[in-house]
Amino acid sequence: MSNVLRKIGICGATTSSPMLAIILLAFICNASAGDDANQLTLSSKDCMLTEPVYGHQFDFKGLQSDLAHVVKSTSNDIFEFNVCSNLTHTCNNESNVAACFKKQGKEYVLGRQHELRYHNGKMYLNYTSGAKCENGTTNYQLIVRLSCDYTIDANPLHVTPYADDSCSFYVEYETPLACLPIPDALQSNSCSVSSSNNGDSFDLMPLSETNYRTTNRQGSFFIINLCKPVLYGESAMCPVGSSICLYDPKETDLKKRFINFGNVQSQPIIKDDQLLLRHESSTPCAGNSSANYTSIVYFYCDKDVRNPHPEFIGPDEDGCTYRFSFVTPLACKTDKPCSAITSDNELLDLSPLSGHGPHKLTKDGKNYTVAVCASAGDPCLPKGGACYFQNGQSYELGNFNSHLRFNQSDSPYLLYEEGANCGSTGRRWSTKIEFVCANNATKDNGGVKTTTDVVQIIEDSNCQLLIQYQTPHACRQQIRCKAKVYVDSPGASGSNSEELVDLTPLINPNENYEARVELKSKAAQELMPKNTKFFLNVCRPLVPKYQLGCAGGSGACMANMSSAGAPEEEHSLGFPWTELTGINRTTAELLYLKGDPCPTDKSMNLSTRIHFSCNMRVGRGQPVLTSIDDCNYHFDWGTSVICPPHECSFSEDTCEIVQDEAGMRFNFKNASFATDGKIEIEHKKQKLLLNVCGTHRKAMTDYSQDLVNLFFTHDLPGCGKEGKMNVQMRLICSNINEKSTTITEDTQCSLLYVQRTPSICQFLGLSVPQNEGSSSTSTSTPAPTTSSTTTSITPTGKPTEAATTAASLPASVPVAVPSPTASVGTIMGIILSVTFFVACLGMFAFSPARRHRVRRLFRRSSSAVRYSRVQSNEEANLLLEPNGEFTESDDDMLL
Repeated sequence: MSNVLRKIGICGATTSSPMLAIILLAFICNASAGDDANQLTLSSKDCMLTEPVYGHQFDFKGLQSDLAHVVKSTSNDIFEFNVCSNLTHTCNNESNVAACFKKQGKEYVLGRQHELRYHNGKMYLNYTSGAKCENGTTNYQLIVRLSCDYTIDANPLHVTPYADDSCSFYVEYETPLACLPIPDALQSNSCSVSSSNNGDSFDLMPLSETNYRTTNRQGSFFIINLCKPVLYGESAMCPVGSSICLYDPKETDLKKRFINFGNVQSQPIIKDDQLLLRHESSTPCAGNSSANYTSIVYFYCDKDVRNPHPEFIGPDEDGCTYRFSFVTPLACKTDKPCSAITSDNELLDLSPLSGHGPHKLTKDGKNYTVAVCASAGDPCLPKGGACYFQNGQSYELGNFNSHLRFNQSDSPYLLYEEGANCGSTGRRWSTKIEFVCANNATKDNGGVKTTTDVVQIIEDSNCQLLIQYQTPHACRQQIRCKAKVYVDSPGASGSNSEELVDLTPLINPNENYEARVELKSKAAQELMPKNTKFFLNVCRPLVPKYQLGCAGGSGACMANMSSAGAPEEEHSLGFPWTELTGINRTTAELLYLKGDPCPTDKSMNLSTRIHFSCNMRVGRGQPVLTSIDDCNYHFDWGTSVICPPHECSFSEDTCEIVQDEAGMRFNFKNASFATDGKIEIEHKKQKLLLNVCGTHRKAMTDYSQDLVNLFFTHDLPGCGKEGKMNVQMRLICSNINEKSTTITEDTQCSLLYVQRTPSICQFLGLSVPQNEGSSSTSTSTPAPTTSSTTTSITPTGKPTEAATTAASLPASVPVAVPSPTASVGTIMGIILSVTFFVACLGMFAFSPARRHRVRRLFRRSSSAVRYSRVQSNEEANLLLEPNGEFTESDDDMLL
C-alpha cells in the first residue's frame, strides 16, 4: 500500500479592522507552502487505508463482488462497477474494465482502473481512464463515495442526479466498512424505552442515521449522533465510540481537533416523565481533572416540528457537564400501532399488513417465518416476530412489536429484537423489515398499483436478518426533500463538512404555490399568453384544488385562465419522482420530469427545474418563472427555509436581537409576552421573574423551524448546586400566544422556555400563519430529576406587536441597520490595506500554491454563510476549473 501525505495552507479568517487586515495579509504573504500540516491526503491501490488519527485500518475488500455492483439512476441509466477488482464481463466489447455505464442501449467505459483515496476523513474510489465523453471535452469518470453507515440497508447505493450531457458521475455507497469500530460493550441494534407508568414506547434509533452539528457559540461545533457513534467522514473524525464530540476547526493538532464529550449510549431513560440520553465520556474534564466530561440530551415532543435537530443549551458551572435539547416528533406518543408520522407530517399506516398472516421464506436451506406487527405463529414462540427452522429446531430472530421507525432516507422499517443468542458474540439475533413502495411511485400519481406484496430476504449476517417488503401501503405522496451537501469548514482551509439541506417546511399539504412570471427573454414573453398561470408544490403532487385538470400526481401545472378565472388548457410540467439535489449549503435544485408532450417537440416531455436559494428577507418566498429552455420551465425560488442558522447580535442597552443582514430588530421590552423585558415563570410553586435583558446573550435564527433561539445564564438561588440556570428560549412564529416552560434540575438547572407568538414572525421575514389553532402541540414535556414545572397560557386573541424593525415603520417594511459614518483614520487604514493587498497579490502571482490559497481565502464571507452557485453543464455538485478539466481539488469540494 502506498500512502502519500500532502500539506495544504489554511486561510479563512475575517475581520472588519483595517490594521488587523494588514496583519492578516502579512501573515499570509509570509506563510510557507507547508504552513498547515493537518490536511491529510492518502491514496491506496490495494483497497486498504490506515486511518491517520487513531490508526484504524479500513479494509474495503469485503465490497468486492463476484459479478458487479449495479445501480439505476432516476432516468433508468445503469451503472455497473466493482470494488477492489474489475468487472467479470465486457463493457462495449472491452474486457478488464472497472466501471461501465449503460444508457439507451449503448455502453460506455467509465473507468479501466480505480484508486482508493482519503482526504480528512472522506474516502472514495476514483475510477479513471474512461472512454472519451460524447460531448468531446473530457473522458468519462466515476466517483464512488464510501459513506459510514452502521446499519445494513437493502439499497446502500445511491446515484447523484446528473445532466444529460454529464461526463462525471457520482455514486454513494453506504457501508459499515467505512466506519470506525463500535466497542463491543457499546454494540446494540436498539435504542428504545417504554414508560413504566403508561406503557408508552419511544424509539430514538432513527436519529442515528445522520450526524448533527450545533455550535458552541464560541467558534467550535458539537458533532452529534444519537444511539450510534458519530458517522466517520470528512471533518467528522471523532474518537472511536464517541457519540458527541467537540470539533475545533482551527486546531492544528489532529488529535486535539476532535474531543470526546460523550460515548455512545443506546439506552434512553425516562426520569420523572422526561425522556433523555446521558452520555459519559472517557475524556478528563479540563476544569476538574478528577471528573470526565458528561453530555445529557433532553428530548421534547413537538409533532409539528420540521427539520428536527439538537441545540446546545450550555455547560454546568464547573464546565464538565454539557446539556442539549432535542425537539422531535419521536418524543411524542404514537396513537395507532404499526403506524407513524413521517418527517413530512404524513401518516404512514402499515397496520393492514398485520392481518396478512405470516410469510414463509427460504434462504440457504433455512425456512423462515416472518410476520408484520404480529406474532409469526408456529414454529416461532408466542412473542416471536421472526424465526427460522432447520434440522428440526427453531431459532428465534426477535420478538414482534408494532413500533414503526424511519431510517436516514425516511424509509419505514420494523426492528424485532431479543432473539436467540448469536454465537459467541454475546449479542442476540434481530430482524429488520424494510418497507418499499411497491410501484416506485407516489400515492396519487395515477400509476397502476400492484395488489401482491413481495417479501424477500436480503441478508442474514452480523446477527441480523434483513428483509425487504414491497407493498403499496409504503407508498407516500412526498419524495425525499432533504439532501447532503459538503461545505467549507470555517477556519480550516481545504476541509469540508457534511451538512443537511432540508426543504420539508416548504411542503404544503393544503395549498399550492402560484408562481410569478418574470421571463428574461423577450421572445419567451411574446409567446407566453398573459392569462397563463403556473402552480407548483414542493416534493409532492399538487393539491387537487382550483379545478386544475393536470394529470394526477403532477408537481407543477401550467394553465390558461378564462375570463371567469377558471383554469383551461392545462399542461402537466412534470411529476415529483426525483429527490432534491443539494448544490451547496444555501442552494438546491428539484426536478419534475415526464410531463405532457412538449408542444414544440412531440418527442420530448415538458419538465420543471426549481432552483432554491437562500434569502433571509422573504420568508417562505415564492417561485418565479425566469426562463423556458427546450421544453424545460426554470423557476427561481428565494426562501429563508434553506438558509443556515444565523447568529444575531444582542443589544444589552435596548434589549434587542439585531439581525444586521436582514436589517431587522426584535425588542423584548415591547414584546406582548413580556413586561419590560421580564417574563414570569413558575418554579416549585413560586412565581419567578426571568430577565431576558442582560449581558452574554446569544441569539440564533433557525429559519427551517420558524423560530429564534436565545441562550443565556440566569441566577436562580436554590436551583441545583450552583444556583445557576442555563436558559434556552424558543420564540416560534405563530398566530397564537402560548407559552410552556420546562425546568430540569441536576447539578445545575436548565430551562426550556417555548413562546409561540405572532410578534416574532416579521423578524423572520414571515407572514403570521392563518390556520394554526390553540391545539398546537406543546414543545415541552414534564422535566426530569428533582424539579419539574410546566406552565401554559391559552390564546388571548391578537397580541400587541413587538418592535421588529429598526424604526417605527409599517410592518411590511424591514429596515436595514445603518452603518456609522466612516472616520478619517478608518479611510486611511482602508487605503493602506488595499495598497498592501495589491503588493501581496503580486508576490503570490509567482506561486501557484499561494494563488490557490488566496482564491480559497476570498471564497470566504464575513457573514456566517454566503455561497455562490457553480454554473456548469455537469452534475449539480461538480466544480470545474476554468479550463473545464476535472482536478483533484474539484474532488475535494464535490465529495
